[in-house]
Amino acid sequence: MAPAAGMRRNSQTGAEALPDAAEAQRSDDKQFTTKAEYNRWLVRQENAKMAEETRKAAKVGDDIIKERTRTHTARGLSRQQAAMVQMKRASESLEAHRQQNLQHGRKVYEEVQGWRVGAKETKDSWVSYGKSIKDAQRAQSPTGAEAAMMELKDKKLKAAATTRADDQAKEAERERQKKEREKEVKAAADEVRKATSDEVTDGAKRVFFEQRLKAATETKTQGATLDKQRKENDVEFKESQAKKRNYSRSMRDFAAKSKEKLLSTRASNAASLREARKGYSEQHKQRMQEEYLEKAATVKGVIANSIYNEADALSSPPGSPPRSPKALTSGRSPGSRGQYGDMEA
Repeated sequence: MAPAAGMRRNSQTGAEALPDAAEAQRSDDKQFTTKAEYNRWLVRQENAKMAEETRKAAKVGDDIIKERTRTHTARGLSRQQAAMVQMKRASESLEAHRQQNLQHGRKVYEEVQGWRVGAKETKDSWVSYGKSIKDAQRAQSPTGAEAAMMELKDKKLKAAATTRADDQAKEAERERQKKEREKEVKAAADEVRKATSDEVTDGAKRVFFEQRLKAATETKTQGATLDKQRKENDVEFKESQAKKRNYSRSMRDFAAKSKEKLLSTRASNAASLREARKGYSEQHKQRMQEEYLEKAATVKGVIANSIYNEADALSSPPGSPPRSPKALTSGRSPGSRGQYGDMEA
């Protein structure tokens, strides 16, 4: 639009205005996009594309950081849960051994209590049996009381020896079972003690620490790699931006030079058009002057060949307005003006 306005100002400095065809051509030029506007549109499209790519890269970086944080948190939680599960299993194992010891102790106590009750019942039965025999002997033979007593005593001694041997066997069996149970309890306690010893706990802690250390090292390495990649991307982005900025400046300079060249071309074309119009006007004036001289010579020849002399021809008939020689030679009334009346002067 600016070149058209400039051409209009240049045309106003001349003698005449632009013709209708030039005005129509200038109005048609408004419907087209200039190269500068097209280049600006291209720059805006490229900037929008680069902005979209930058937003996508930033989003990808945020997703990577979030995923790394989520992975680290999940690993920490899983290790914490594993430690809690391990402690819970150790507590459950201890409680199970304790309950097992209680059950075995209760069984041994009930068995020993049963033996004591059985021994008491056997003793009571034998006492009642001896008393019944004594009563029977006294009832049957009151005179042989001493013989019966000796016989009963012998029986009692035999029964006591049998009972004593039985009690010793039961006591030996009880001691054997007690020792076996103590061995089992001791083995279970040793196993629990071994499973919950400081070495095992320290080993588990060491393994857990090494796992966390390895995860932290991997995380640091990954973070360093991401930082390095981010820096490289920043450098590449800055370089690309500098190249695009230089290209945009060069295109802007090229557009300015093209605009100046277009303005100078249009100014030179307008000047040549004015010169051509001026030459056409001069030719038109010269042609009209030649036609006028030709007509004047024709009129003078007609007057010279007529029957009237010049004085009669110049005189006016009665009742008519006087006519000037100029009107007689041109064949027009003094008040009329032809198409080229402005050229008669």
